[in-house]
Amino acid sequence: MILIFYKNGWSLCSEKVKYIQHGEEIIQYVTAEGHDWWVDFEEKWEHTEIIEFIPVEHTEEQLGRFEEINQLNIPEGFSAELGDYVESGVFPDGVNHILKSLQIQKENDNLSNYVLDVDMRLTMQELGL
Repeated sequence: MILIFYKNGWSLCSEKVKYIQHGEEIIQYVTAEGHDWWVDFEEKWEHTEIIEFIPVEHTEEQLGRFEEINQLNIPEGFSAELGDYVESGVFPDGVNHILKSLQIQKENDNLSNYVLDVDMRLTMQELGL
């Protein structure tokens, strides 16, 4: 399942569709095709039965990660990598991936925060606090 899609820019999916196809229950995000496309699809194919549409409520973390990727102006074609990052905060594997600059920035921020925390603890220890 991919949480985001590209249609005139990156967008977050606002719902999932739960359906039965060839006897198998499937849940997936409703992406660029939209809600009406699924209803039309069900009408055309008797092997597909929509059970329900489920609204998606995004966490604050997901919304924050989505804003991060939107600032990078990443072109279409990376929905799986971007979707995984937005949904769970996991960067793609490998040395050279589309989110490498963001990953390095976050690692540097985490390291800087760690150094500041250690420095503050040492200063407090020296002051006997």
